Amino acid sequence: MLVTTMDYEQATPSLSQAQRMKKFSQAGRLNEDSMLAIMSEEKKPEKFSLTFDGDRIRKYFPKSYTPLQMENTIIKLLEAWQKKRQRSQER
Repeated sequence: MLVTTMDYEQATPSLSQAQRMKKFSQAGRLNEDSMLAIMSEEKKPEKFSLTFDGDRIRKYFPKSYTPLQMENTIIKLLEAWQKKRQRSQER
């Protein structure tokens, strides 16, 4: 039944959805309708995280910079790079 629902929704259940379906199943209340209702819920987008090895990027910053200052500088540089790319694409 789950595989059929996954095919229909073209999605796999999140951990939260799987846990709720398990509880429904244990209570004897899991059926196609409840499974479809749970599976068709809007999922939260996955959080994207990126980390850098401090030793790898330390050489680009003054020794006095904190990790937060480094992050802010990297973001500013990326924003400037993105603007430059957008301007070149508009030409």
